[in-house]
Amino acid sequence: MSIMTSESWACLDRISVTGEKLTSETAFLSSETVDKRPWLVSAFAALLQLQRNGRFEEGIGEFRVSDDTLNMAGRVLHCIHHRNLPTPFLSTLSGGGIQIAWASGQDAVEVSIFPGEGVTVARLEGDVPTKIIDLGPAEYGEINGFLEGFVV
Repeated sequence: MSIMTSESWACLDRISVTGEKLTSETAFLSSETVDKRPWLVSAFAALLQLQRNGRFEEGIGEFRVSDDTLNMAGRVLHCIHHRNLPTPFLSTLSGGGIQIAWASGQDAVEVSIFPGEGVTVARLEGDVPTKIIDLGPAEYGEINGFLEGFVV
């Protein structure tokens, strides 16, 4: 018998979920993570704003952000363990991508996320890339090494 059949509707009021912890597939719902890293609140809000404002620009490209790209960006941000980072600057990239950037003087770290292509992180010194690597889903934590000089 399925729980969603008409025979079970009368019993649904007797069901309790005490003792069960709900889990989530997305990084956007983990409040304990946000409490440990205050800059995440602004970063997540900026991500959602990018998706809301996304559009297609004739002759320039696609600036709409898909749910998959948005979730990938959320997972990338979730893997950053530094508590005292400045709030990153987020922008859309042509092709439906997202760029997350931290800047300090002439130095910057840029994380580019493209749908179906993955994540690239680059360390820039005076607009010149000094280190660029592509990251797989199990390697997002390597961004922490790039950001060590940006901790405030």
